[in-house]
Amino acid sequence: MTADATLQRLATLRRRREQQALEALVVQAGLVRRAQQQVEEAARAARRHLHEARAKERELISSLAGRAVSQAAIIRTQTELDRAALETARLRAAVARAQANLLNRQSARAEAGANFRLRQRAAARLNFACEQEAARRSRWDAALNEAEDEDRNAAIIAGPSP
Repeated sequence: MTADATLQRLATLRRRREQQALEALVVQAGLVRRAQQQVEEAARAARRHLHEARAKERELISSLAGRAVSQAAIIRTQTELDRAALETARLRAAVARAQANLLNRQSARAEAGANFRLRQRAAARLNFACEQEAARRSRWDAALNEAEDEDRNAAIIAGPSP
């Protein structure tokens, strides 16, 4: 196998690895977008619940205010408020998990980007080496053809040998 064929084969392998790295980067970018959507959805759900819980709390407290209320009614109200507080905590934890997942995805995307750039540079260096080898081979072939033409012309000028 010639050096040129070896370089071409290696260049093909490097381009394939570069393409695989690009595909991995695209996948990671998609995962980051999905993680961002999950953070936004979780945050929206938490805000919506908090708004609803505050409205319910105001409604419950206003129903108790200004009149005599049984201890059972107070306990029911407190239980509902506690339930709402637990749901708020659960939703905030979901937001925190989604944000942690987003950070992990962003880190993985950054690594995939660095890997792609590394593969891209390696492929570019090898392509440059292939171009240099092709130019060297072209110059060699041109010099060889020129020498053959000179030999042929010299034989024609010298004429037939006696």
